[in-house]
Order: sequence, then structure tokens, then C-alpha cells
Amino acid sequence: MRTSLLMLVALLLPQMAWAQAAKESVADGLFQRVSVRAHAGRPYRLSARAMVDTTRSDKADAWIAASVLGPKDKFLGAARLPKNIVEKQWRTYTVQGKLPKNADTLQVVLGYYMNGRFAFDDFKLEIEQAKNQWITVPLQNADFETSLPLLAGNQGWREFQQVTGFSREIATDAAGNHYLAAAGQQIVPYGRNSRAGHYATVNGVKLYYETYGQGQPLLLLHGNGESISSFRQQIKTLAQTYQVIAVDTRDQGKSATTHGRLSYDLFADDMHALLQHLQIPATHIVGWSDGGNTGLSMALRYPAQVKSLVTMGANLYADTTAVDANLLKEIRQTKRILTVLRPFKKQWHKGYRLSTLLLKYPNMKPVELHAITAPVLVLAGEKDVIKEAHTRLIAQHITGSQLVILPGLTHYAPQENGPLFNETVLSFLRQHSAN
Repeated sequence: MRTSLLMLVALLLPQMAWAQAAKESVADGLFQRVSVRAHAGRPYRLSARAMVDTTRSDKADAWIAASVLGPKDKFLGAARLPKNIVEKQWRTYTVQGKLPKNADTLQVVLGYYMNGRFAFDDFKLEIEQAKNQWITVPLQNADFETSLPLLAGNQGWREFQQVTGFSREIATDAAGNHYLAAAGQQIVPYGRNSRAGHYATVNGVKLYYETYGQGQPLLLLHGNGESISSFRQQIKTLAQTYQVIAVDTRDQGKSATTHGRLSYDLFADDMHALLQHLQIPATHIVGWSDGGNTGLSMALRYPAQVKSLVTMGANLYADTTAVDANLLKEIRQTKRILTVLRPFKKQWHKGYRLSTLLLKYPNMKPVELHAITAPVLVLAGEKDVIKEAHTRLIAQHITGSQLVILPGLTHYAPQENGPLFNETVLSFLRQHSAN
């Protein structure tokens, strides 16, 4: 069970591909915020110079963007490298439009994507005070003449997050001009990696999956509205020992959109059929959130296919004894919105069905877990949206299971502390990986 906010971002804003890229940690960037309250309702233009070296990269890209922050956040626009261009020269990027009448704070963003070298300089924000009369609104360190320690303060450029594989520094050209230089190296676009990706039509649905590494098979199952990329901090580490098979569940990621009711038993049937297609008689499973629920269903419905199971943030039913009440309320509100908008867009219909899944399933009794024979590790974060008492209930009803509550972490533990999650999982798998 994942928060519906992330589900909405993934499902309802496909035009903002750069936002999805940042979410998948194949993009990085900086931002700064400036007050525009005095200029609300007026035309604006944001410009900057940027350079991208795409000659030895995987679809590298760069952009600048602007959005308004306030009671109602609003994305205003972005300018990015034109498609199908391979270049290494400075270009001027411009975003322009009109500020909302209630504009308070403008967020200026620079971003870069995938493997390549990137450069930015000379940011400029202008407001039209009268027809053809523009004034400049000062930005902090707009020309990068100040060194990077400014990034740690509350003023000037700040990082969204620290993304592994990217580096940045203040560089100097032959004329002595300073600019921001960034680079991406050895970044793998998990979930959209053509080198590792495959499709298989099984159980009446076209599923997308990626494979990495060698060894005993290990099936990775993601959460609601997510994709293979959710495991971006796990795949490389796990693939050093196992043959990782990461799958996009039907109606999510790059797998096909279907019709009809979704359930974890249906997802388990899909995985059963995929394993048969791949001629894998049995596999270890790591399932997170909805994937953990699917893992429990597989252990019950297809016990011979499950060597061991790690289930993170799973639940047996969707009521307030199991799940945080505020999250359930949020999902119900999302579903009501999607119900109203359902006739207008197919993507909304997908979101409606995934919301319904969260509210109606799973529908399992604790006593049913007695039938599980595979070794099971039950995981949850100390601050998980799945209540700790419910997680302990699951572990208590699986004979011989192990229970670990990850201290200080939430439902997003695999991303919040990847090394801890990975070592916890590997420690368990080592106990059950003897040939």
C-alpha cells in the first residue's frame, strides 16, 4: 500500500516526464526560491544558458523550469533540449508566461538527466512592469560566481536530494568565467532500461520485466502505482548474488493496461504464469507494500514456486486496525475525485482501479497464513503506515517467520535507508539460498 499522492504523480502527470525521471533517480538538479508576491499576475520570463554533451550518453537531457509555490502550487513550464539533438554547445533556454494572480513564491529549477556532461550559467528572471518594460528580479548566485558551499544554506541554490551517480562543481572556462558543471556516470534507468528489459504475455496480460545478475532467481515486486524503479537502491546490490527479475505489475509501469477488478490474487496468478514462461520452477521473492501482499498470496497459492519470501509493509486487510486512518481517508478522497473525472481520461480510470484495490484488498484472515510453508521475513518501518501491531500479527501467524521492525524508518524504508534494507534482506536470503 503506497500513498495516493505518489500514485497521482505517476499516473496523472505523464507530460512531466522530467518529474518522473527525478523520482526514478536518473535525474538530478538544483532549485532556488524567490518572492514574486509584488509581481503577481504579471508576465515573466526565466532564461539561462545551458550546455549538454550527449555524444557518449543515454538520451542525456537538461532543462530549466519554473513553478509557483503557495496555497495552490502550480507548475508553469519548462524549457529543455530539443529532441534528437546531439551537441556540445551553449544554448539559451527560456521559460515565459504569466504569473498567477495569487503568486507568492517562484521556484526556479535546473535539471539534468542520465549519463552525460552538463553546464549551466547566467540565470535571469524578468518581470514585465509595463508593455515592453521589463525589470530584473535578483536571483542568488545566478551566474555561479560564488562557490558551492552556498548550497548548504537557506539562500541560493539548493539540492532536491543527493542522487548517486551525479557530481557537480563550479568550473572555469578559458575566459575565467565560472559556471555550474555537472555529470552523470554509470546511471542505470531502472524500469526503462532497454538493455535489461523484456516483455512476456502471460495470463492474458503483457508484462514488462528486467533481469540483472546471475545466481538463484529473485523476484522483486513493487508497490501500488509504482514500478521497477522503486527498487533502484536494491537491484545493483542484490544482482551481485542473485538473478534479479524485477517486474512491473499489470496496469503499472510499462506493463499493459487491462480492464476489470484488480486483486493481489490476480497479481500472484500473473507472477505464477511469468515464472512458468521463464522456466523458473522456484524463486526467492522480495515484495514491498502491494508487492508484499502479492508475495503472501503467492506463498499460499503457489507454495512450490516460493523458495523464501521477504514481505515489507504488507497488510491482511484494509481497515484502521491495520492501516493508518489518515492514509485510508486520503485514498478514499482520491477515489472520489477519480470517480467524478473517470469519463474524461483513461489514466484516471487506471487510478480509480488502483485506489479500489487499496480499499478492498487484501481480504485475508490471519489464520490463513498458517498454510505458508516457505521461510518468511516480515519487515516494516517503525513509522510505517501499516500499524506495528498488524505487522506483528502477520509474523505471529506464519510458522517460523522472522520479524524485523526497521528503526526510525517509514513505509519507504527501501529508499530511506537502502543499505540497511539491503543487508537485512541479504542476511535472511543467505540463510535460505543453499543449493
